[in-house]
Amino acid sequence: MLNTTSANLNPQHYIVSGVKFFKDTLDKLRLDASVTDQPITASEISVLMILHSYADETGQIHSLTHDKNTSDRKALSISNIARDHELVYETTKKAFDSLIARNYITEVYTSNSMYYELVDYTELNNSNNLNYFRIPQRLFEEKVFGQLIKHRYHTAPLVLLELSQYFTRQIGLNKRFSTPQDVSATRTMNYLKSALKTTAKRVRAFTDIVKNVFVFKPIDTKVKAPSESRSNRLRTFAQVCIDKFECSMNVACFKENDKQKEKETYSYAKREIANRIKNASIPLKWRDRLDINKSMQRISKIALHLDCINKKHHMLRQVLLQVGDALETLHLDGELRDIKSIGAFVNKLCSNAWEDYKTRNLSAEDRIEIMTNYQTQYEEHPAFL
Repeated sequence: MLNTTSANLNPQHYIVSGVKFFKDTLDKLRLDASVTDQPITASEISVLMILHSYADETGQIHSLTHDKNTSDRKALSISNIARDHELVYETTKKAFDSLIARNYITEVYTSNSMYYELVDYTELNNSNNLNYFRIPQRLFEEKVFGQLIKHRYHTAPLVLLELSQYFTRQIGLNKRFSTPQDVSATRTMNYLKSALKTTAKRVRAFTDIVKNVFVFKPIDTKVKAPSESRSNRLRTFAQVCIDKFECSMNVACFKENDKQKEKETYSYAKREIANRIKNASIPLKWRDRLDINKSMQRISKIALHLDCINKKHHMLRQVLLQVGDALETLHLDGELRDIKSIGAFVNKLCSNAWEDYKTRNLSAEDRIEIMTNYQTQYEEHPAFL
């Protein structure tokens, strides 16, 4: 986590710590919120945002909780969302069913299980022109959605998405900012009243609800004194009116981006193996997927050390191809169901594929180059060689 004494670094050294959300999805929500006939509700948008926090790289949702103590039988229970995010169950269930009817999510059934999937997520996440932003993780941790729904802020989730998009873009692209503390936006009271479709008093209440994520600091105020000329005046006290706010994102919502290459490589590996599993319709339990991701993390870390010989991507492609082929063959032959621990099996497949790659593709000169770079950085021999 960052604090207010963070050193001045280039903004590329920071990213919003949170959940990926695509601009195309935001555009669709804007459209569905603008119609007069059954516009999408705050509870539906809130639940959709929450669902994104449970989706994998292909948009599949195999659990509606991050609690690893939850049994496989209860992992997809909608009551998990209501409990973890302090929402009313009936409201959550109604919103969930509506999202299915509106084609934001869909139910997918396999031979021995079912899961949910975010519609279009796979296509958007694999396009050549990725256009997404991140919803700060702290927004889910603060459990603000229940309060917004309870107090009938019908468009507040959309406003939160717009703010998330703004700060993601600014910290990543605007060279004027040296630290997250420098990134801010000016929002007028009139704009917030219009965006939230509410009064100034309720705008202030909204800013109080989200203050641990988005901080609204009044910067243009004026004092309205009670009228002395009116004998029947109702207000006998001075009123402070706010014309503008300076909006910033809590610095705890950002994280240092010093391991960006590692994260990108890991994301690539997760996405590729998830696509392979999905296309082959291989049935896997939630915990099996978690274990497979651990194997992807391990092999992607090894791949990073091949960057010095320009074989990082080639190694990953070959290893993931070999692992995917093995899984698909076992699935088609009906032998995959006999394996007790898919996660441990995939870990072994990755190890074998890496050994095969070393034998076939790394020359003596390559190994020396990798070893030299590794020893320079860590002052020890690379165990993976």
